[in-house]
Amino acid sequence: MGRKKRKSRPELLFSGAPTLDLDALDCALARAVRAEVGVGGSFVSAVDPDEDVLADGTLKRVVAVRSGPAVGTTGMADLAALVTALTVNEVTDFVCMCTGDLVIEFFDSEGMLIEVVRIDLPDSIECHHWLGKATLAEPDRLTAWLRAHHLPADSDELHAPLAVAESQ
Repeated sequence: MGRKKRKSRPELLFSGAPTLDLDALDCALARAVRAEVGVGGSFVSAVDPDEDVLADGTLKRVVAVRSGPAVGTTGMADLAALVTALTVNEVTDFVCMCTGDLVIEFFDSEGMLIEVVRIDLPDSIECHHWLGKATLAEPDRLTAWLRAHHLPADSDELHAPLAVAESQ
């Protein structure tokens, strides 16, 4: 029996200088019509491994990595609630090197991946537009959205299935 071929995840390609502009993510999400949110994370790498991933002119890719359940938005109101929950009040120059706890992929009306947001529970997110991590203005909004969609909303919920498996 052959191995099942894994469906490849879409990649988001970009280059250019990052910003500290709080509205950069909102501008990018203006074309979004649907999102998929799942346990996992994302990472950025240079398309050409011989180039410096930190250089502004280097073509980079953002790849979403799934390691657990995922859900899609159920309509435009649901998408709007998610986007509102991602409002930030500060962007820092701190770049976290982990892949994150959750990942959100946003798609346009033609099904093209237009944005990837990594969530570090409980209160910060990262996207490729920013220099580093951003702090959510109202983390409780994201928590409520995640719980309403049966996704982990804090570290305890995220790691609970692993703890149960290890205890058995």
